Amino acid sequence: MSTDVFIRTLEAKDLREVAMVHMLAFPDSALTMLGTEAVRRYYEWQLVGPHEVVALSARVNSELVGFCFGGIFRGAMSGFVRKNRMFLIGHVLAHPYLVRNPIFRDRLAAGARVLKSQAKPQASAPPPPSQNLNHFGILAIAVHPQRQGLGIGKVLMAEAEDVARRQGFQEMDLTVNPGNRQAVEFYERLNWIRFSKDSVWKGQMKKSLAS
Repeated sequence: MSTDVFIRTLEAKDLREVAMVHMLAFPDSALTMLGTEAVRRYYEWQLVGPHEVVALSARVNSELVGFCFGGIFRGAMSGFVRKNRMFLIGHVLAHPYLVRNPIFRDRLAAGARVLKSQAKPQASAPPPPSQNLNHFGILAIAVHPQRQGLGIGKVLMAEAEDVARRQGFQEMDLTVNPGNRQAVEFYERLNWIRFSKDSVWKGQMKKSLAS
């Protein structure tokens, strides 16, 4: 079987496959617990929202085996919750057992805070600016579990870095689960470094693009 990896720009028609890879790669995430359609809508928002996004797919033959979303994101999660609030509320009400999971419960509380803040009267305003326009953020990267170990993640990250350099960014950043040792070591092999604003590292990593 061929293992040649082809990198392409993601399109809306690819999002069902993206959702399936996400759910296989992150089986314990709160988003996965919401089901395929919720995951698809989440990545749809990253494509159509007020972001400056670079969305990449990795394919082996015709199979989507990985993806990466990077760029400047404005309300990646809060905007998704607002746009899909009725769908999300309905799904939770139809599946009340989800709230017994502590991870999901934490995310549910965060979503409730977003909706509460939205309910407060406020003058309309343009989307908030990125915290740092010189930083190219990696929002999500995933590889199908059966295709891991073939260098697909490395190829995706290299392409994202090339795009960031061409667009004139000085630095890349991301956040990883500090307990995911495999992911942390993967990024460190690609010369990402840990950084923290206090004495406790919470998963923030960065990579300089300076020549």
